[in-house]
Amino acid sequence: MRVVFVIEDSLPNGRVGPELTPTLWSLIGDGGWHPDGGVSVLASSTYPNHATFATGLDVGGHCIFTNDIWGGERFVCSADIGPVGDTLFAAARRAGRSSAAITGDRTMVGCMGAEVADIAWPEPGEAGDLARDCLGYRANSAVLEALAATDAPDADLLFVHMNDPDSTLHRYGPDASETVDAIRRVDGDLAQIVELLRPRWNDTVLFVVSDHEQETVRDDLEPIHLAGRLSDAGLRGIAHDEGSVGIVYDSPGADAIRQLPDVDGAVDFAEHGVTLTWSTAGRVFGRSMGSYVGQHGSPRTQTQVAAVSGGHERVPELARQLARGFGSVNGRPHATQYAHVIAELLSLPLGHPGAG
Repeated sequence: MRVVFVIEDSLPNGRVGPELTPTLWSLIGDGGWHPDGGVSVLASSTYPNHATFATGLDVGGHCIFTNDIWGGERFVCSADIGPVGDTLFAAARRAGRSSAAITGDRTMVGCMGAEVADIAWPEPGEAGDLARDCLGYRANSAVLEALAATDAPDADLLFVHMNDPDSTLHRYGPDASETVDAIRRVDGDLAQIVELLRPRWNDTVLFVVSDHEQETVRDDLEPIHLAGRLSDAGLRGIAHDEGSVGIVYDSPGADAIRQLPDVDGAVDFAEHGVTLTWSTAGRVFGRSMGSYVGQHGSPRTQTQVAAVSGGHERVPELARQLARGFGSVNGRPHATQYAHVIAELLSLPLGHPGAG
């Protein structure tokens, strides 16, 4: 069996259908999906959810709470530290299974702990003449070229990340014509991935997901400076602004943070001394984020595309399980569940921190 996990970054679940995503819609017809979508971890941001896809842990387990995390002296990209706990890639290596990660954003490799994969692309420092999307990440066309040029499609476990929808949504917003065009493009890219998989289609289980959605940022509302809000209220905390979420280390607690202006909610990870907080609709934390039309991070953007297809005999059963949310309480698949499903399919010894 080969398991392929394709992430179409920021793809809105409500846009999936025969008009804009005919390839995905056809795959769903051969397999299944959850029409209401799956549920991301919170923060509903890219790196926390990719760490979850690879580990099966929520943010309190792998400790990538937001895209940037506290490194002891300053906030650093979470890829510089990586997830706490075991990963599918490490489990595959222990089991003698091949694995690959082909990503439009190089930092995904570190966020997923995919450095131990047999193929991890792009390699560190690789730049060259690779095509870029509208925010400078590697374009989907470059991802496809890497897939075709490597043995990644033959790996027992293959993760593919396509960044372009996320960049376009950030720049133009969820309702823009440019976003509609990007959704059509990524569906065409998915068709090319499927063609690369065709020679072993009867041996393939293919998951197609997104990591989160996006919401519109109102340009008439001033971005929130979380550290300033804490200071004005006389509260302690090491704060970081990141889209429609903010994070506070050495936190005074969610109850105190909920009282801050323009804060819609907050949740504690008490064992880590961390609080995640999210803004009211249309607002963002961080002045640099105010230049984006679309943003994510809050509970309002937690819906994920959740689909399964492929030619393997297990696909119909998996489609039924996914439609029931893999047995989750609310009947919708959660981001934490995929790694455990994949581990079962490939007989991988996915364990706890320190395993192996």
